[in-house]
Amino acid sequence: MALVKINGIEVEVPDGTNMIEAAKEVGVEIPHYCYHPHLTIAGNCRMCLVDVEAGGRGPDVACNMGARDGLAIRTDTEQVTQMRKSTMEFLLVNHPLDCPICDQAGECRLQDYYMEHGNYESRLSDPKVSKAKRQDIGEHIVLDAERCVACSRCVRFGDEITHTGELRLFDRGDHTSIGIFPGEKLSHQYQGNLADICPVGALTNKDFRFEKRVWYLREQDSICNGCATGCNITVCHEQGQIFRYLPRRNDDVNDSWMCDSGRMSYKRVGDMSRLLRPVVNGESVQMDEAIQAIVASVTLGDVGVVLGAQETNEANWALYQLSRLGIPGARVFHVEGHHPDPTMAPDDFLVSEDANPNTAGVQLLAAHGEVEDTDALQTALADGVLKTLIVLGDDVVDRLHIEPNKPAQLLPTLVYLGTHDNHTAQASTIVLPVAAHVSQDGSFINKDGRVQRLRRALNPLGDAQPAYAVIDALGAALGGAPGTAKAAGTFAQMAAEIGGMSGMSYQTLGAQGQVIGDAASAAQSPSTGE
Repeated sequence: MALVKINGIEVEVPDGTNMIEAAKEVGVEIPHYCYHPHLTIAGNCRMCLVDVEAGGRGPDVACNMGARDGLAIRTDTEQVTQMRKSTMEFLLVNHPLDCPICDQAGECRLQDYYMEHGNYESRLSDPKVSKAKRQDIGEHIVLDAERCVACSRCVRFGDEITHTGELRLFDRGDHTSIGIFPGEKLSHQYQGNLADICPVGALTNKDFRFEKRVWYLREQDSICNGCATGCNITVCHEQGQIFRYLPRRNDDVNDSWMCDSGRMSYKRVGDMSRLLRPVVNGESVQMDEAIQAIVASVTLGDVGVVLGAQETNEANWALYQLSRLGIPGARVFHVEGHHPDPTMAPDDFLVSEDANPNTAGVQLLAAHGEVEDTDALQTALADGVLKTLIVLGDDVVDRLHIEPNKPAQLLPTLVYLGTHDNHTAQASTIVLPVAAHVSQDGSFINKDGRVQRLRRALNPLGDAQPAYAVIDALGAALGGAPGTAKAAGTFAQMAAEIGGMSGMSYQTLGAQGQVIGDAASAAQSPSTGE
């Protein structure tokens, strides 16, 4: 550990810690454009210049300064103030005055830092240098080179993260601009991140461009449900409508990135395939009527339930508990498989081959109790030993390669609890709509065993409710409610009973999540008294 001093305040940080990050520990923000915590250091914007009091040379860039014992810097001197003003003046010399129509307005660092460090009287007498505008450089990205401040973040992203290297800085001096090689276009599946990391309005996302001013948006932390990686995201919404997903930093999962398919998956939350009303034998009914129809079928016996890797831990636990308390003797199954999504191309970076967000959660529950596998379910269906099958979330008709009209021949009653129309919903006798992942509290377990929280951003659409609440209502009607009406209480039940989750709660999960076994190990380790 290194003891450094920032504006006279001592702080201990790991050796080599970037001084921009070290300053955050004492509540000091050092302005910067080119620095990014998940890219290499460029040191070319010069906005982070600070005075070095001890342990180095005079003014220096904080981004390229590692913490070491005895280092002392100041960010509040008159010299630092003037250096920042001068840097801002250079950056703005040829910048277009189009803030009112720029899509980055409201989250632009050039605007923010100008208000804090700008020279408000222009000394420019020559015409501004004009550069290319509105260039279509990829499926998701538009480039406006006039707005570029040459921070090179996008260049380094292509070189270091996607290893595709399409973008470069061309020309020199005040003619320097970002561009793409002639005849080339961005072709990787992480293009949206370029708009995220651009500190100004040079690179913008086509999908969000001119859709909504950012100061109207509300934000909520959540998890992408596009695959088993479980990228941390921010849901940006207003008046019940989602306008975008943004990646949220988690160094243990996705750093600061997400794939384009996951980014665009927000559109599916409210698309035309959503299930909005309970259905019994093809007719829309009230939720109570649908539950009573399930009760009538369940009382005939020979019931099976299928856990769902598309649904939350809380929903799966609720269904598992229902099989123990409300439907004694029910057989519990889970269907293996990766639920392939044709819009996603698995890679060795973030996109998992498994397009289910909670396969690990189902597997953990399967290891905990008597849960049968895919072969057992196929055999039970083929032998006709089940009268009722309750399916949670997964499209088992498609996953088991059953002909869409065949389920009616395999068992009398098929019940589906899900968010979207699919082959299983179409083949079901009873359909119950459940809330999308952004419309409920809950949790997923990603492919690395990390338990991560979902937080409700929107109200559920139509008659949909969180699956764990629907299952609790069904259990109450059967005389054995599993006590899963609320997400936090349901998670507490799981954590108390399932090995590896001991000591976990929504509070301990926090914003970054916890790995299965870590909480239990921490709870069992002896106190050191430190």
